[in-house]
Amino acid sequence: MLKALRIISCVLAATAAAVAVPIFIFFDLWGLIPVGLCIAFAAIMFICKYEQEKAELKKNPPAPEGDFITGRVEKNAPADGGKETH
Repeated sequence: MLKALRIISCVLAATAAAVAVPIFIFFDLWGLIPVGLCIAFAAIMFICKYEQEKAELKKNPPAPEGDFITGRVEKNAPADGGKETH
């Protein structure tokens, strides 16, 4: 659903931007209305993009990676690094 909202709001933002030019030419400051709509639709598009990416990361988190100190993290490695405590 978020993907559809992103596409629809992108199309509406582009349409509002295209309509703004002739409205500015023929009706002066009335062209600020489509510019405002363009900004609103662009904001909706970016919010939907952020929420979609957040939901995708929640469903499918990236694999763990090591850093330059600990090295590569194995998928099934124990949490203590394989050290046995006595």
